[in-house]
Amino acid sequence: NVEGLLLWNGGTVCDDGFDTNIADAICRELGFMRSVSWSSGYYLSSEAQGAFSINLDDISCGSNNWEDCTYNTDHNCGHSEDVKLANVEGLLLWNGGTVCDDGFDTNIADADDGFDTNIADAICRELGFMRSVSWS
Repeated sequence: NVEGLLLWNGGTVCDDGFDTNIADAICRELGFMRSVSWSSGYYLSSEAQGAFSINLDDISCGSNNWEDCTYNTDHNCGHSEDVKLANVEGLLLWNGGTVCDDGFDTNIADADDGFDTNIADAICRELGFMRSVSWS
């Protein structure tokens, strides 16, 4: 599983109204069948997590398809309400955001075309993590 802080447009996602249906809609939008789990709170240190803006709030979904969801880009949240989301596998890039763990497991198209652990580690460092966990 890949679990991490859910980022949208480089900012966190507030848990107001968040539920499993919404988690599944986001995971399906990212190419996964469903979410594994979700929770809210501090995933990183409060200082590190506080460096992000809160960019998404009040998500509501009529089904587990993102097209049926509405949301606000203004918020009334604190970072203790930030969503952590777990999917089955992969680097999760969603509209410029990333879900990571202490590193990430990722499936990269054409990974055999010069891609190696140094590149994976560089990507993780750019995203604020120490190193990659694995890649394929």
